[in-house]
Parts: sequence; structure tokens; C-alpha cells
Amino acid sequence: MPDLQMQFRDLATWAEDSSPLYAHLCREAADDDTVLDLASAAPEGRQAPHLLLAAVHYLLDGDPDHRLAQYYPSTVADPREPDDECFSAFREFSLDHADDIRPLLRTRRTQTNAVRRSAVLYPAIAQVSRAVDGPLALVELGPSAGLNLLFDRYRYDYDGRVVGDSGSPVTIESSVQGGDPPLPETPPAIRSRVGIDRNPLDVTDDGDRGWLRALIWPEHEERRAVLDGALSIARDDPPRLIEGDMLDALPAVIDGIPDDVPVCVFNTLVLYQVPEQLSEALSAFLEDQMTERPLHWLTGRRDLSGGESVGLDWKRRTGEDIETTHLVDYEPHGAWLSWRP
Repeated sequence: MPDLQMQFRDLATWAEDSSPLYAHLCREAADDDTVLDLASAAPEGRQAPHLLLAAVHYLLDGDPDHRLAQYYPSTVADPREPDDECFSAFREFSLDHADDIRPLLRTRRTQTNAVRRSAVLYPAIAQVSRAVDGPLALVELGPSAGLNLLFDRYRYDYDGRVVGDSGSPVTIESSVQGGDPPLPETPPAIRSRVGIDRNPLDVTDDGDRGWLRALIWPEHEERRAVLDGALSIARDDPPRLIEGDMLDALPAVIDGIPDDVPVCVFNTLVLYQVPEQLSEALSAFLEDQMTERPLHWLTGRRDLSGGESVGLDWKRRTGEDIETTHLVDYEPHGAWLSWRP
């Protein structure tokens, strides 16, 4: 299983700075045939190391007395540092729960709902809102649980500048490292919101909420706190999510929005996961729609080779042309942004 070994080693390197626990577990797992065999239950292309770590994290929440829990900051207040006993505990837990782990590997996906990314969407959607008349109809592609569709229900702190919903129980902090993004005190007006996902997660379902929490790495306490707050908001008024392929479902969704209502379609880290042919077809469809109605597209790029940052572009019709503006570069989880226009 050389490919799977390499995936674990690559993840160990990537996790070194942000999750010493996962870096340690991945290094050890790469040389353990039994754990690799268990991870191989994940369908090809599904990021098996991520799924195995998430599956263990998910099940460990229900078994907090297992010795493995001592190493998880998400489970105990004073966790042990990874040591010589850490991987043996992980291996023991994984094999003891193998019958529960395999179905999770086969059916679940790494559908993180990076709520802090809303700190990037806030100025981006504000930019679109400035260019249109009336409230926006939001359509998100690949929303997971749809928590970023609720971007206007959070409070934001950009280096001490606080904007957004002042009464929100969720505060998202982000740093502006360049440019002058539009940060209105009150959120842009939203008329409607809907998401399209092949496997949408239900914020009212205990299992789906638990899976979202399990996808957050154990040391990332702030991300987990923001997620929990966003889930509490979403449970009271869940976003409308449609199950299906984005290109198959999108025409009917857009047709269901009145012609005079401006539409803002958005997707962040989605296109790199779909075949290039589908990405091109999606672009062609949306650009055609731009000639028929007021429609704006905030889109991440297929190429994620930008190092520590990713980008978001704004596509819309200006006169007879389709114009593309590179709006913002940002840390993938929204910790910082650099405004480009």
C-alpha cells in the first residue's frame, strides 16, 4: 500500500505545525500494515488518512474513558503530549472499533464546514451587494451543512473592527493583512439562501453534527467553538439544502428565483474537487445566465498551488462582457485575508 503510506506521510508533514497529535499518529500509521489495511476501506479518492482520523475522533467522543482520550485536547482538559504509548492506544482503539470505523470510512466524507471562512465571504458578498439593487438570493455550491450560507448571522472582529450581527452568539476573528475590504457595520440584505451538495449534512441530526465536530483537529479549540455556535444558530433555522450534483440541480434553483432578484452564486474550496470538464460546464452555464439576469459568481479557483493562501474571484457581466476580478487571497480557514481590488 505504498500510495496510502505516502498519503499518511504527507499528512504528517502538513500537520506538524498545527496538530502535533495527528502528525505523530500519521507518521506511525504509515508504517503499520494493520492500520493501513483498515484505512484502505475508504473509497479511492476520499482522503483515507483524514477519514480515519475523523472516524476515530468521532467514536472517541462516545468512549472518553479509553486511554487514547488522554491525548486529545478536544476530550480532556489537560492532554498528554504524544509519546511512545500514544500510537499503541490509537491502534488499539482503531482495531477494537474496526466494525464501526469501516462503515464511516465508506459513507462519510471530509466535509469540513469552515465557518471562519465566512470572514472572507462577508466583504466579498458586501462587494456584490454594492453593485446590485435589492437584497441578494444566495446559492452556495458544496455547502456541506450550509453554515456559511448564514454568514449574516455572525459577528466579525477584524483586528478590533467589529461588524456584522451585533447580537450573534458567534464571533469570528480574522486579520486584514492587505487592502481595504468593504466591511459594512450591518450585513448585506439577503432575500433567500439555498445550497446544493451531493451529500448535504443535516444540522438537526446528532450524527451529522458529531461528524462535523470530529473533522476539526483536536487542538483547534477556537474552530470547534465557532462551529458549535454556528450549529446552535442553524438548528433553530436550518438552511435549505438540496441533494444533488451542482450542475444538475443549479438550473432549477436559479429558475425558481424571480428574474428581477439579483443572484449571488458562491463556492470557496470546491472546484478543485470536481473534474475539469464539469468545472468548465459550470462556468459556461453561469456565464450564460449572466447575460439573462442579474447574476454574480464568487468562485474559488481549481488551482490550489498558492502555498499558504487560496483566492476568491468575482465574475459578473459588465456591458457586453463577462468581467473577472480577483477579490481576495486568504488563509484557507479564514484566519486572515488580503483584499486585492
